[in-house]
Amino acid sequence: MRIKNLKVILSGVLAVLVLSFSVYPQEKSPASRFSHKGLRAAIGSASFEMIAERGLNEGEGGALSLGYGFSERFSMWLTLLGSEHIPVNGGELITKFGGIEVNLQQKFEIESRLQPYGKVGFGVYALHEQNSDVALIGAGLNVALGVDYLFSKHFGVGAEFMFKKLDYYSKRQETEQGEFFTDLDPDLNGDAVGFMLTLMIQ
Repeated sequence: MRIKNLKVILSGVLAVLVLSFSVYPQEKSPASRFSHKGLRAAIGSASFEMIAERGLNEGEGGALSLGYGFSERFSMWLTLLGSEHIPVNGGELITKFGGIEVNLQQKFEIESRLQPYGKVGFGVYALHEQNSDVALIGAGLNVALGVDYLFSKHFGVGAEFMFKKLDYYSKRQETEQGEFFTDLDPDLNGDAVGFMLTLMIQ
């Protein structure tokens, strides 16, 4: 992914942020019976499927997220995620997919125990085959829709469907002389979808 494409993605994320806040320009939300502001954390069990043809089966994995709610509706999340995939052709070598993301979350409902939300953000990702010295490095946009169910003010569970629009733009190779990075031209499509179940403390 070239610098121009990165600028387009970052501009899109910024536009979404501005539009999201303009929806509630002078909103004065009443104090909620649930905890929306401050630090929160979530651990999730996830599955990811590569939409772009990578010759891999759907993989199982997980995610660990740390968030901060700065209003009743909006939160920022930092998420580490990963999964393991086996080849479609029946090979035994496992390919690992992983990434780190920063996402803005907007809650559409804040008073009900059932709270739907949307997310948009940016991530950096890697794809690495077991016993290989080569890994693909990429970046892209993450969009997600989900719902949380809160048992109490501070605890709940959630489900989230996500779409990752990403390209692998670099190849990292480890040698005896060190690590070497080579630009891919053209970039490789790495689009993926995922589904995740989470346990939250907020």
